[in-house]
Amino acid sequence: MPTRADQFLAVTLALLLHVLALLAAWLGRDWVRTEDVAAAGPVIAATLQFTAADVRAAQAAVAQAKAARPAEPTPPPPPQPREAPQPQEAVEPPQAKPQAPLERPDTVDQEEITRLAPTPSDSDEEQRKREMQKQVDLTEELERQREAENRERLREQYEAIKREREEATRMTKMEEQRLRQLADRQPASPQPAHTPAQPPSGARGTDEGLMARYKAAMHATANDNWNRGLAPELVRCEVRFQQIPGGEVINIEFMDCPYDAQARESVERALRKTPMPYSGFESVFMPKVITTFCYPEEACQ
Repeated sequence: MPTRADQFLAVTLALLLHVLALLAAWLGRDWVRTEDVAAAGPVIAATLQFTAADVRAAQAAVAQAKAARPAEPTPPPPPQPREAPQPQEAVEPPQAKPQAPLERPDTVDQEEITRLAPTPSDSDEEQRKREMQKQVDLTEELERQREAENRERLREQYEAIKREREEATRMTKMEEQRLRQLADRQPASPQPAHTPAQPPSGARGTDEGLMARYKAAMHATANDNWNRGLAPELVRCEVRFQQIPGGEVINIEFMDCPYDAQARESVERALRKTPMPYSGFESVFMPKVITTFCYPEEACQ
């Protein structure tokens, strides 16, 4: 956008230009005066003459002007006249009489062609057979793929079961080895010469007091490892777990447990965190145990 200073400068320059024009017109008013002066004397005649150089220059200018003009299109050539057709003469003279028909025409080739030519019904039947064969081949291919998938799935299941058995066998051997090591470390207690036979305790010969202490020890171990903050209060969760000699838990099954997934995971961690008590409770060892998780224990009784 022009500023006010630019507009003022433009107006000033325009006025100055007009003043200079008026001044020049006033100063040159005496120079343009003309006076009619009569010249006395005879009439002067003039002749215009051209030199060879002027002629050549004019010819060159004319040639240059022609070269500058666009070239006129060349008219097409006139059509050539066509030759009149002439009849062709036969090399051999025409036959005077038509050929007589054969008494016994050759029909063997025609019968062979007719016999070998496929009929529409034969083509349709052949096409139908091909389609049926394609369907059979496709079905067999699908069956082979299904059998291969089944074999692969059975093989994977077998490998998984085999690995589980090998792992269980390995754990059992490790536990037996650990127990033997513990037994070897314990000093042998002297046995009296005549030990009176102890009568079996309990209905089946099991020490009920030892069994009670064993269950209490397992329950205390599970509760000590349990993170109660992830489970609801005053809600009982009954769990059955399986253990191997040594106290290691190998399987957990929720029986009557309304806990959510997070609370159940806390129960599993509590059971697997440390082995269950085993040393001193070998005689009352229980491979399968049912226990209940609930807190606070005083209110859950």
